Parts: sequence; structure tokens; C-alpha cells
Amino acid sequence: MRLKDLTDQWLIKTHFFGIYRTNASGEVYLPNPQNASDRLEPSVIQQAINESVAMLESYLDASIRFREQIVEFHDYDRDTFEDFCQVNLRRYPVVRVHSLQIVYGEHGSTMWDVPLEMVQIHGSGSKFGMLNVLPMWGVSNQYDPSYSLLFPGVVKAHRAPSLMKVTYDAGMDGIEDSQGNLIQIEDDLVRAIGLYAAIHPLNILGDIVLRPGVASISTSIDGISQSINTTASAENAAYSARIIMHRKQLFGEQGIPGLMEVLQKKWRRPGLALL
Repeated sequence: MRLKDLTDQWLIKTHFFGIYRTNASGEVYLPNPQNASDRLEPSVIQQAINESVAMLESYLDASIRFREQIVEFHDYDRDTFEDFCQVNLRRYPVVRVHSLQIVYGEHGSTMWDVPLEMVQIHGSGSKFGMLNVLPMWGVSNQYDPSYSLLFPGVVKAHRAPSLMKVTYDAGMDGIEDSQGNLIQIEDDLVRAIGLYAAIHPLNILGDIVLRPGVASISTSIDGISQSINTTASAENAAYSARIIMHRKQLFGEQGIPGLMEVLQKKWRRPGLALL
């Protein structure tokens, strides 16, 4: 699936089975059982999806949403620069690199436009945002070493601030295969987004079904009585069991790994020395 497909209609159909209703136009919605004309607004559900995506990006330290023309400045390190100029980009997976320039400060002149043919981001480099510059025969090199003589601080120093400027695109929602087709977001990641996004609406609905803290209701009319006992309390709402199940699937239980741990092993890159 694509992020644009993760709508309120998608979340209701996949994670609120048995709770939602369908209107005359075929759209599904979450009703208020205490008021037939009331419903949980689609914007509330969509906001929960957006927050879920943002939380997962922070937890995995990776970009799910597609971001274009990201501009980053990285410090020059002599040892790293001499070792194929490794640059660890802050957002990943990397879709494409638009430019890699050697500049004298963030607002200074460009000393060298690195030919894109020399920029390597394939394989795990693309997945974890690791970029290398590999010199190649037949690729024009516009860099004039005499430029460095104008900047004695760069020549003498082991490190120089903001010397490398990178412009690139990143995000799981924009990765292309070898034929140029956009790859869909992996099923386990979509599942995690849905599970986490459903928790907030379920909390709201649980308080609506029975008022918070109400554990039983009794009704008597002309000799006919009805009594309803629930597991609700000051700590539990009507859908607490479903919320607990979602959390167990996400974060695991009693030594059983959850979906978040699986995703973290897949996407979170190891600690890097240079950021």
C-alpha cells in the first residue's frame, strides 16, 4: 500500500470490524451508541494515522513519508574523506541523490560539484543512508586542488564544519524498483501503523459505550428489568481488551517479540560515528 491509501476508511474497515456502520453512500463510520446522529469525525481518525506514522518514524529512526530535495550539510573529516568520502545521511532509505558538493561553509562558494556517477548509494547504502564517493575512470573531475590553497584552515585542520552539501530524496513511500515502479510499503509496517493508530479511537469509543468508571447498568420498566455487567472500571473502558491485544502485538509479551522489535531490527541502522 501507499501512504495515500491509509485513510480513515481503511483504518475503520481493517481495525474496527464489528463496530463500524455503513451509511447510504457506502462509507463506513464509527457511531456514537448514545446518540444516533453523532459519529467519530474522519479527521480524528486521520490524525491518529498521521501520528502513528510520525511515531514509527521516530522509533525506527527512518523516513516512511517521501521527502524531496532534502538539503544537508556534513562536516569534513580527513580520514573519512580519504576513505571513499563516506557520508551518513540523516534520513533514509535514500531514493536518489541530486547533488553532492564541496562548499566553503553553508553560505560560501562551491569548490567542487562531485559527478553523480561517482556517488554510490546502492544496496544497504540506500537502505541505511550511507553514501560513498568512488572515483571512476572516464568521469570528468572539475575539482582543482589549487582551490584548497585559498583555504589554509581546511588544509591544516583534521575536520572542517559544513564542508559537504548533499541534496537528496528519501522515504519508504518513494522507493522505486529497477523498472521505475513505486514499491508499496511493506505489509508488516502497514500493520504496525494500523494497530497503533486504532488505539486512540478505541479509547474514545470505550468511554462512549458506557460512561467512564461505570461497571454495571440496571433498567426496570413495569416489572421488566435488565441488568448489564461489564469489565469497565476507573482504569478500564469498553474496548480495553482490544487495546491490550493491540499493544501486545506491537510490543510483545513474556519474551515473545512484538512487531515493533521486528521492524526495528529490519530498519534501524547501527550507531554511526559521523552524523
